[in-house]
Amino acid sequence: MVDCPKHMTNGPCGGVEADGGCEVDRRPCPFLAADAVPPPTGVPYRPRPTDIGRLLIDLRLPAGDWGVDRELAQVARIFRDVGGTALVGEHVDDPTDAAPHQHAERLAAVGLPAIVTVTGRNRTDVEHAAEIVRLVGSGAVAVHCVTGDHPAVRLGPDATATFTLDGTELATVARSSGATVSVCESPAATPVADRPTRVAAKQAAGADLVVLNHGGAPSVLVDFADRCRDAGAELALVAPVPVITDHRSAHALAQFPGLVLPDGLVERVLAAHDPHTTGTKAATEIGAELLASGRFAAVNLSGSATAGGPVERAETMAEVATALAAA
Repeated sequence: MVDCPKHMTNGPCGGVEADGGCEVDRRPCPFLAADAVPPPTGVPYRPRPTDIGRLLIDLRLPAGDWGVDRELAQVARIFRDVGGTALVGEHVDDPTDAAPHQHAERLAAVGLPAIVTVTGRNRTDVEHAAEIVRLVGSGAVAVHCVTGDHPAVRLGPDATATFTLDGTELATVARSSGATVSVCESPAATPVADRPTRVAAKQAAGADLVVLNHGGAPSVLVDFADRCRDAGAELALVAPVPVITDHRSAHALAQFPGLVLPDGLVERVLAAHDPHTTGTKAATEIGAELLASGRFAAVNLSGSATAGGPVERAETMAEVATALAAA
């Protein structure tokens, strides 16, 4: 779409506002006035069984010396102790210029299984394909294919990027490269009624699992899962669990477009006498309800969890994971 700042082919992305405006500059999303182009594949793919465990945990890799990497090794031990698989993004505000396959190599070196993200930003078609091949060779559990945030949303109106492939197109490239393919979807983003169909389209393009963005209360996500099945989506669904224990972790989630947290969650945590305990307990309750529904293969402990450093964040996530296992 020439009118899409990300030049998506299979839209809309998760950044459409409630009034149909684009996350980047408020222009009307062109995909709301036209049918999305079908996935770029002649014969639809079928999803394959995936072995990701019951727990994905968001992780931003700490800065580290490749020869030592002590902090990441400590984080990896904490994740492994609770059976967690790391979910590593490719964010516009990452502090390093490391490529996704370099993240995967660091994680493999410390023995931490991970799903690693590739966005459609700032690579040619050939470079996207080469990066995915490197990711597969680096031992990533799956390649998480997303269009990616536009830099202007986070860094200001003058920030730009080149978008070559959208998440659906990347899924096909990854599937043809032999990767296990993960994608995302935003249940609460406009047009809400069409989001289950987009999940089915991404499955046809090559996805084996979909990690959902925050869409509100657990009951809303359960209903979304049922609508995905009605739309023909058979791939594994991963439900989001917000882990908020302070102002910084609340802000970290709130900055993402297309996201809706359970009503009153942030206010309840931040107003509590002990926000840490209140936040981890709330995350445990949400995760337990989602898993008990039987609709989801796993849950994703999502967010930065705390204002502390990488090890403290990992320990907070592990606290929720341990409580979930006991629930």
